[in-house]
Amino acid sequence: MKKIIIILAVFSLMSCLSDKKEKEGDSEKEEQLVNTEQTIDEEPILGERVEGPVSVRDTIDGEVIFILNDNVLIETVHEENGWNVIGILPTNPESDFEDGVLKKGVKILVDKQVVGKTTKEVELMMGLVGYIQKENIKPNTIIENAIMSHFEENKDSREFVNFKKIISNFKLQKDDQFDGMTIYYNYENWIVDPSPMMRIGLVFKNERLIAVLHSRPLVIEGTKDNKLDHAFDCITFKDVENADRIVKIFNHFVNSGD
Repeated sequence: MKKIIIILAVFSLMSCLSDKKEKEGDSEKEEQLVNTEQTIDEEPILGERVEGPVSVRDTIDGEVIFILNDNVLIETVHEENGWNVIGILPTNPESDFEDGVLKKGVKILVDKQVVGKTTKEVELMMGLVGYIQKENIKPNTIIENAIMSHFEENKDSREFVNFKKIISNFKLQKDDQFDGMTIYYNYENWIVDPSPMMRIGLVFKNERLIAVLHSRPLVIEGTKDNKLDHAFDCITFKDVENADRIVKIFNHFVNSGD
C-alpha cells in the first residue's frame, strides 16, 4: 500500500512539473508575441517618434498616465519650456474602455500593434493625450529638423531630386493647383486643430525649390521669412523672382481655408 502511495505521489509531482513547464512555455510565447508587436518599422518616418520607453504625464511634471514603447509614432504640439503635448489614436476593443475611459493596466493598441500600457485610467480626448519632455522625441523624426539639416549639409541644393528622401520619408502629399507651382506638404494634427491646415509645404517651380510654407519655427540661412495670416509663414529664397507675388498667392490660400 505504501508503494502505491509513493508511486502516485511521484506521478502527481511529475504532472505538476509538466504543467508548470507548459505554463512557463505559454508565458514565454506570450512575451515573445508582445515583443514582436512592439517592433515598429522605422521607414517611412511619417512623423515624430518617441525615444522610449517614455512616461506620458497628465501635465508638466505631473502623474504618469501611460507609457509608450520605443519608436511609437505620435502627434505633437510644438514644444514649450522643454515639454510637448503629444497624442495617439488607440484602436483598442470596446472591452478595454468604460464610459469613454481607457482602463488602468491595459495594453494600448494602434492598428493591432502594442504601443504601450496605461498606468492610470485615461480619458479619451479624441485620442490619448499627455505631456512628454522634448528629449523624448527622436530629433531626426521632426520634419523641420530634417529640412534644416538638409540645408546645413547642402546649402545651395534646391533641386527637386535632392528632396525626394524627405518627401518619401514623411509621405508628403502633392498639390499642383498653384499657377505652375507644385507643393509637397503635410498637415498639422487633430491636437492643434480639429480641421488642421498645412504644417510644411515645399514649393517647387521647374523642379527647383522656391519657397517653404511652415506653421512651426523653421530657420534656413540666406532666406526671407514672410509672415502670413493665421500664424503661418512663407520662406522665400533671395534669388527667386516675384517673391512678393508668391507670398500673396499663399496668403490668399491661407485665408480661403477659413
